[in-house]
Amino acid sequence: MKRIHLVLTIVVLGLLASSCGAIPTLPPLESTVTIKTPRFTDAPEHSAATGQVEHQELTATPVESPSVPPVGVNILPQPTDRVISATETAASVVPETPLPTGTSAATAAPEATFTSTPFPYKLQVLNPHYLANFTHPELGCDWLGIGGQIFNREGVVQKDIIIKVEGELLGSPAIESMTMPLAEPDIDIFYGPGGFELTLADSPAESDSTLWVQLFSLDGTPLSEEIYLVTYDDCNRNLLLLNFIEE
Repeated sequence: MKRIHLVLTIVVLGLLASSCGAIPTLPPLESTVTIKTPRFTDAPEHSAATGQVEHQELTATPVESPSVPPVGVNILPQPTDRVISATETAASVVPETPLPTGTSAATAAPEATFTSTPFPYKLQVLNPHYLANFTHPELGCDWLGIGGQIFNREGVVQKDIIIKVEGELLGSPAIESMTMPLAEPDIDIFYGPGGFELTLADSPAESDSTLWVQLFSLDGTPLSEEIYLVTYDDCNRNLLLLNFIEE
């Protein structure tokens, strides 16, 4: 056993002597070991003209990460508060039509005006009034006509006024006129002083607004509007009483 230990000792000593003659020592367990890390740089660029190594500094551009809305937040586009009117929409679609040269946009065509000329006489209320022919008893039902008077504002009977009937009756033209007052005194008695009477036909006839009556002055100036008549084929309504009054 002693020989074995001796041999092992010689071997170990020989191995140690064969090394560099230095036995490395380990640092104590509680000591601090500083390890230097080599600094890595970007690959150098070689200048073809000088052969020297040039170092190029690289500048990193920060990249902004997209903002992610928190969970539960609505990311849909919100509607605008401004309301686009139909006028703006039409204006953006329909092009403006240029005005003709020399025409102003503020110039408008003049509107036609109508001036009504009031007539001094009108038909009295509740006229015409239909009666049976009593002014010509000998004719009875074989007659159709109109009669009456014309008054001013004070109720005085007017004279020197022409009363005229025009139109057609049963397809035949009817034109009759006279100047007040009546010449025959007995006719004046029936209608009153200054009365008038016009014969329309020799029998009652039915018509609707085919005849009209109108007043004129002696020089032909209209004194009333055209008043359209309605007649009946009725012996009890073959006299139309028409009284006019000044307005």
